Order: sequence, then C-alpha cells, then structure tokens
Amino acid sequence: MARGQVRVRGMNAAADLTSGSGKEFPHSSIRQLLVAVAILSGGAVLAYFTYADVSARTSFVGAVRPQQQLNLDFTQTGRIQDVMVRAGEHVKKGQPLATQDQAVAKATVTDAQSVLAAAQAKLAALQSPALSESAKQNLDLQVAKANTQLAGAQKASSDAVAEANTQVAQAQQAVTDAQSGYNADNQQLTALCRAGSTTDQTYCANLQAQVRKDASAIATANANLTHTKASTAQLRDTAASAVASAQSTLAITQNQRAAAGEPASPADVSSAQSEVASAQSAVDQAQHTLDQLTLNSPIDGVIANVGGVPGELDGTTGVHGFAGPQSMQAADAPAFSLFPPAAGATQNAGGADQHPLITLVSSESDAIAQVAETAMPKVKPGAPARVTVNALRQTVDGKVDEVIPMPIDQSGGVEYAVRMTVAHWPDGIAPGMSLSVVFP
Repeated sequence: MARGQVRVRGMNAAADLTSGSGKEFPHSSIRQLLVAVAILSGGAVLAYFTYADVSARTSFVGAVRPQQQLNLDFTQTGRIQDVMVRAGEHVKKGQPLATQDQAVAKATVTDAQSVLAAAQAKLAALQSPALSESAKQNLDLQVAKANTQLAGAQKASSDAVAEANTQVAQAQQAVTDAQSGYNADNQQLTALCRAGSTTDQTYCANLQAQVRKDASAIATANANLTHTKASTAQLRDTAASAVASAQSTLAITQNQRAAAGEPASPADVSSAQSEVASAQSAVDQAQHTLDQLTLNSPIDGVIANVGGVPGELDGTTGVHGFAGPQSMQAADAPAFSLFPPAAGATQNAGGADQHPLITLVSSESDAIAQVAETAMPKVKPGAPARVTVNALRQTVDGKVDEVIPMPIDQSGGVEYAVRMTVAHWPDGIAPGMSLSVVFP
C-alpha cells in the first residue's frame, strides 16, 4: 500500500468522509458505506411503522362486571326471621335466601283453609241425599262438641289475655320502681357528694356504686319489659288462633247439620258454590302473602353482599338501621363508575341507615371499558376486542356487544362505556378485576 493511503473498514467508514491529502476510498469501502446507510434507513422506517401500529392499538381501562346485579328485599316490611346465605355463596334460581316472621301468615292460611273446608262440606251436604235419623243425631252430637270446644278456646283466650296484661303490668312496674330508685339515689349523690362536700368519702363511693347499680337495674327491667311484651303477644296470637280454629270446626258441623234435612234447592246449591269459590280465593291470597315472606333467588348467581341479620326490619326500602359486620363500606365501592345514575333513578341502592338485604350478581360476567371519543368511530357492535385481565396476566378474545351513548366526562375528555362479551374467561376471574382492552 502506498505511503499516505488509509483503508477504512466496515461501519466506521461512515465516520471518515472528510477529504484529506493522501486518502483514498476503495470501491469496497464505498459499498460498505451504502449498505450501512440502507440499514439505518430501513431501521428508521421499521421503527416508524411499529410505533404507528402500537399507537393505533391504544389500550383502554376496563373492569369485569356481572351481567346482572340485583338488590333483593321483601315486598312488605317485616321482621327478618332467618338469613340462609352468606357473601360469596353460589345459589340457584328459586333457592330460598331469607325469611320473615311467618307466624301470623301461617295462622291466616290455616284459618282460610278451615273456612274453605266448611264451605266445601256445606256444598257436599247440599248435593248429597238426605241423611237418616241416626246420622242426624250424630251430627247433633258433633255440633254440641264443637260448641264446647269453642267455649273452652274462648275462655282460654280470655285467660291468656288477662295473664298477658298482668305480666306486662308487672314488668312495667319493675321499670318504674327501678327508675324511682335511681332518681332517689342519684338525687342524694348530687346533694351530698358534690365537689367540696364534707360528706364521708367512703359513703359517697358506696352511693356512686349504688347509682350505677340502679342504672343497670333500669336497663335490665326495660329488657325484661320488651321480652314480656313479645312473649305475651305471641301468647295472645296463639289463643286467638285456637278460637278461630274452633269457630271453623263449629261452622263445618253446623253447615253439615243444616244440610241434612230436605233436598237443597238449586238456589241453595248455587249460593254454596259461590261460598266455596270465595273461600278458595281467600286461601290463595293468604298463601300468596305467606309465600312473599320467603325471599327466593330470581337467577343463578353469587351472593355479593348480605345487608341484614335476623331480628331487623326489611321492606321495599331496604333494611332499617343495619350496622352489621357485612355492611358495605365506602372502600368497597368501584374505583370508577361506568354507568352514572340517571336523574330521578329509583333503584334502591341503600342509604345512610338503609341497605338492600341481599345483593346478588349473576354467574356470567362481561367486560366493560371506558373508550376515548377518538376511538369510537371503529368501535361498533360485533367488533373484536382483546381483553387482558391484569391480575391474571392473561388475554382473551371478546366482542363488542353494546355501546352506551351516555358520555362520561373525564377531566375535559369525553369517554363512552363499551360492553363486551367474553366467551371464555380464564380461571380465577372475579367481578371488579381491572382490564386492559385493545380494539385491533
């Protein structure tokens, strides 16, 4: 190689392009330079198209949402008797979830059935041939026996009411006496043991202890009064039910005896048939009322929350004054709401002191995402989607099912809620899990 010639090799050729005395560039070096430039240019183009592809596939925030969420309460306000499910439990359609106190409703059904039986017996007797004398005498004996049973039931009911009134009066007097004792001792404590008093300190300490004991006695007496009222009310109901049953039995035997004479006229038969129909309607209504005291699951699903315990009141507005361990706290609320409540919405979502008794979600879940307005032109029902469950690090295929036209204002930007169906969720999915959604 001639003195002053420098051979430049490889990619470094691009770094030495200045002209200088004695430097030469062989043809091979020029070819290497052109190849390097082409590679750099191709890389830039590839990087551009890769960025454009990623930018076109912007990910949107979403969440797993059950297809249905139902707040369940009883149709009539009443005392909760039993709650048979717990949060997280899977239930089937028609499965009983909770019951209200059914004592009165069951007694009403029994009474209505007795009236129906009496009406049916009367109709059957009217439609039967006339009875023999011995049969009539037997019916007379049954009527007399029914009268005796009714008289006994009425006396027992009267005695039960009197006993109940006595027990309540005694319990009320105990409350009054306890309150009087407290007032007297507390007044003496205030008068003799105030600050700066010269009364013996031991005496004052004993007096303070007595006042605390009096306060405890008041609480105990009030609790006993409440229990006495409840137990005596049940006693009255039981006695009244026995009277109603005896009256129904008497009515049946009297109707049978009345129809045991001459053959009935068509008008009598028609009237008896009307009585049967009316009694049957009363039975159906009483049974319907009883059925309403059992809260059944309307769908297959999962219990999301239980908002009441036995002993509390529940009705169409929710559980009154619930403060139990499973009540939903503010931290349990979703991080963002995809469906802001419409003005004037009437769905019961619970209040400061009223909550749905049971919140039930369906077993099937959808994906819901908030999509920027700029992406909406290509998001149509039926469009494919790629749904990533962030917690599980798994991606599944979805399909746009519904686009909610209600805009969601997000700090100046507008977004829309998009619901997607997912045919096969990965194992471990749970409502509320966060999603990342891409529309290819």
